[in-house]
Amino acid sequence: MIRVGLTSRCFIRLPYFRYNSTAQQFSEKEIESAKKWVDTFTHTEIPTHVFDISFSRSSGPGGQKVNKTSSKATVSLEPGLWLSAQVCYWIPKPVQAQLRDKGIRYVTKTGGLLIQSDTSRNRDMNAELCFKRLLEEIKSKVYFASEASEEDKEKWIQLEEDFKERKKFNKKKQSDKKKNRSKKFDL
Repeated sequence: MIRVGLTSRCFIRLPYFRYNSTAQQFSEKEIESAKKWVDTFTHTEIPTHVFDISFSRSSGPGGQKVNKTSSKATVSLEPGLWLSAQVCYWIPKPVQAQLRDKGIRYVTKTGGLLIQSDTSRNRDMNAELCFKRLLEEIKSKVYFASEASEEDKEKWIQLEEDFKERKKFNKKKQSDKKKNRSKKFDL
Protein backbone atom coordinates (compact mmCIF):
# COMPACT_ATOMS: atom_id res chain seq x y z
CA MET A 1 0.00 0.00 0.00
CA ILE A 2 1.43 3.31 -1.02
CA ARG A 3 0.35 6.41 0.77
CA VAL A 4 0.70 9.65 -0.97
CA GLY A 5 0.78 12.59 1.34
CA LEU A 6 -1.24 15.45 0.06
CA THR A 7 -0.45 18.73 1.54
CA SER A 8 -2.91 21.49 1.20
CA ARG A 9 -1.54 24.90 0.79
CA CYS A 10 -3.57 27.81 1.87
CA PHE A 11 -2.76 30.99 0.09
CA ILE A 12 -4.27 33.74 2.13
CA ARG A 13 -3.63 37.29 1.17
CA LEU A 14 -2.32 39.03 4.22
CA PRO A 15 -3.20 42.68 4.56
CA TYR A 16 -0.51 44.91 3.18
CA PHE A 17 -0.45 48.32 4.72
CA ARG A 18 1.15 51.02 2.70
CA TYR A 19 1.54 54.25 4.56
CA ASN A 20 1.27 57.25 2.35
CA SER A 21 3.73 60.01 2.76
CA THR A 22 2.41 63.07 4.52
CA ALA A 23 4.24 65.21 1.99
CA GLN A 24 1.44 64.69 -0.53
CA GLN A 25 -1.30 65.99 1.76
CA PHE A 26 0.35 68.90 3.54
CA SER A 27 2.42 71.90 2.59
CA GLU A 28 6.15 72.08 3.21
CA LYS A 29 5.59 74.69 5.90
CA GLU A 30 3.16 72.43 7.80
CA ILE A 31 5.55 69.50 7.63
CA GLU A 32 8.49 71.60 8.85
CA SER A 33 6.46 72.88 11.80
CA ALA A 34 5.37 69.30 12.60
CA LYS A 35 9.01 68.13 12.54
CA LYS A 36 9.91 70.93 14.91
CA TRP A 37 6.96 70.00 17.15
CA VAL A 38 8.11 66.37 17.34
CA ASP A 39 11.63 67.45 18.27
CA THR A 40 10.77 70.09 20.86
CA PHE A 41 7.38 69.21 22.38
CA THR A 42 7.50 67.89 25.97
CA HIS A 43 4.95 66.04 28.08
CA THR A 44 4.51 69.04 30.36
CA GLU A 45 3.05 71.03 27.44
CA ILE A 46 0.16 68.58 26.91
CA PRO A 47 -3.10 70.27 27.98
CA THR A 48 -4.24 68.06 30.84
CA HIS A 49 -7.67 69.67 31.13
CA VAL A 50 -8.96 67.83 28.04
CA PHE A 51 -8.26 64.41 29.58
CA ASP A 52 -10.16 62.61 32.33
CA ILE A 53 -7.68 61.87 35.13
CA SER A 54 -8.75 59.48 37.85
CA PHE A 55 -6.89 57.80 40.69
CA SER A 56 -7.44 54.35 42.17
CA ARG A 57 -5.73 51.84 44.43
CA SER A 58 -2.37 50.74 43.15
CA SER A 59 -0.81 47.30 43.07
CA GLY A 60 2.76 48.51 42.61
CA PRO A 61 5.55 48.98 45.14
CA GLY A 62 4.94 50.85 48.35
CA GLY A 63 3.60 48.40 50.93
CA GLN A 64 0.96 49.68 53.32
CA LYS A 65 0.89 53.17 51.78
CA VAL A 66 -0.20 51.70 48.44
CA ASN A 67 -3.01 49.79 50.14
CA LYS A 68 -4.36 52.91 51.83
CA THR A 69 -3.99 55.63 49.20
CA SER A 70 -5.21 55.94 45.64
CA SER A 71 -1.95 56.47 43.79
CA LYS A 72 -2.58 54.67 40.49
CA ALA A 73 -3.28 57.25 37.77
CA THR A 74 -5.60 56.59 34.84
CA VAL A 75 -5.67 59.12 32.01
CA SER A 76 -8.50 58.61 29.54
CA LEU A 77 -10.51 60.13 26.73
CA GLU A 78 -14.02 59.16 25.74
CA PRO A 79 -14.48 57.24 22.48
CA GLY A 80 -14.46 59.50 19.45
CA LEU A 81 -12.53 62.31 21.10
CA TRP A 82 -9.04 61.01 20.35
CA LEU A 83 -7.62 62.94 17.38
CA SER A 84 -10.70 65.14 17.11
CA ALA A 85 -10.14 68.80 16.27
CA GLN A 86 -11.67 70.07 19.53
CA VAL A 87 -9.60 67.91 21.88
CA CYS A 88 -6.32 67.27 20.09
CA TYR A 89 -5.73 70.79 18.83
CA TRP A 90 -2.23 70.64 20.31
CA ILE A 91 -1.14 67.93 17.84
CA PRO A 92 -0.18 69.25 14.36
CA LYS A 93 -2.27 68.03 11.41
CA PRO A 94 0.53 66.01 9.71
CA VAL A 95 1.19 64.19 12.99
CA GLN A 96 -2.54 63.52 13.45
CA ALA A 97 -2.72 62.05 9.94
CA GLN A 98 0.09 59.60 10.70
CA LEU A 99 -1.43 58.64 14.04
CA ARG A 100 -4.77 57.99 12.33
CA ASP A 101 -3.07 55.67 9.84
CA LYS A 102 -0.73 53.87 12.23
CA GLY A 103 -2.59 54.06 15.54
CA ILE A 104 -1.05 53.94 18.99
CA ARG A 105 -1.15 51.23 21.62
CA TYR A 106 -3.24 53.16 24.13
CA VAL A 107 -6.32 53.44 21.90
CA THR A 108 -9.17 51.21 23.08
CA LYS A 109 -11.39 49.08 20.83
CA THR A 110 -14.16 51.64 21.06
CA GLY A 111 -11.84 54.45 19.95
CA GLY A 112 -11.11 56.01 23.32
CA LEU A 113 -7.76 56.50 24.97
CA LEU A 114 -6.61 54.81 28.19
CA ILE A 115 -3.21 55.11 29.88
CA GLN A 116 -2.46 53.80 33.37
CA SER A 117 0.55 54.09 35.64
CA ASP A 118 1.22 52.79 39.13
CA THR A 119 5.02 52.73 39.12
CA SER A 120 5.43 55.53 41.64
CA ARG A 121 3.98 55.95 45.14
CA ASN A 122 3.02 59.52 44.28
CA ARG A 123 -0.23 60.05 42.36
CA ASP A 124 0.96 63.23 40.64
CA MET A 125 4.12 61.48 39.44
CA ASN A 126 1.98 58.65 38.04
CA ALA A 127 -0.27 61.12 36.20
CA GLU A 128 2.80 62.85 34.78
CA LEU A 129 4.20 59.48 33.75
CA CYS A 130 0.97 58.72 31.84
CA PHE A 131 1.39 61.87 29.76
CA LYS A 132 5.07 61.10 29.25
CA ARG A 133 4.16 57.63 27.93
CA LEU A 134 1.55 59.13 25.61
CA LEU A 135 4.04 61.57 24.13
CA GLU A 136 6.74 58.89 23.76
CA GLU A 137 4.27 56.67 21.92
CA ILE A 138 3.24 59.53 19.62
CA LYS A 139 6.87 60.39 18.85
CA SER A 140 7.75 56.74 18.19
CA LYS A 141 4.94 56.37 15.63
CA VAL A 142 5.58 59.58 13.70
CA TYR A 143 8.15 59.69 10.93
CA PHE A 144 8.97 62.41 8.45
CA ALA A 145 11.25 61.58 5.55
CA SER A 146 14.20 63.88 5.15
CA GLU A 147 16.70 64.40 2.37
CA ALA A 148 19.75 62.15 2.69
CA SER A 149 23.09 63.85 3.21
CA GLU A 150 25.86 63.59 0.62
CA GLU A 151 27.83 61.28 2.93
CA ASP A 152 24.87 58.91 3.18
CA LYS A 153 24.35 58.94 -0.59
CA GLU A 154 28.02 58.13 -1.18
CA LYS A 155 27.86 55.39 1.44
CA TRP A 156 24.85 53.75 -0.24
CA ILE A 157 26.46 53.99 -3.68
CA GLN A 158 29.62 52.35 -2.30
CA LEU A 159 27.58 49.59 -0.63
CA GLU A 160 25.74 48.91 -3.88
CA GLU A 161 29.01 48.72 -5.83
CA ASP A 162 30.50 46.36 -3.24
CA PHE A 163 27.40 44.17 -3.42
CA LYS A 164 27.58 43.98 -7.23
CA GLU A 165 31.28 43.17 -7.08
CA ARG A 166 30.73 40.41 -4.51
CA LYS A 167 27.87 38.99 -6.55
CA LYS A 168 29.99 38.96 -9.72
CA PHE A 169 32.87 37.30 -7.85
CA ASN A 170 30.59 34.57 -6.47
CA LYS A 171 29.09 33.94 -9.93
CA LYS A 172 32.57 33.63 -11.44
CA LYS A 173 33.63 31.26 -8.67
CA GLN A 174 30.54 29.08 -9.20
CA SER A 175 31.10 29.11 -12.96
CA ASP A 176 34.73 28.03 -12.58
CA LYS A 177 33.67 25.26 -10.22
CA LYS A 178 31.22 23.89 -12.80
CA LYS A 179 33.78 24.20 -15.63
CA ASN A 180 36.32 22.21 -13.61
CA ARG A 181 33.79 19.39 -13.15
CA SER A 182 33.22 18.99 -16.88
CA LYS A 183 36.87 19.02 -18.04
CA LYS A 184 38.32 15.83 -19.51
CA PHE A 185 41.65 14.83 -18.09
CA ASP A 186 44.15 12.70 -20.03
CA LEU A 187 45.82 10.13 -17.85
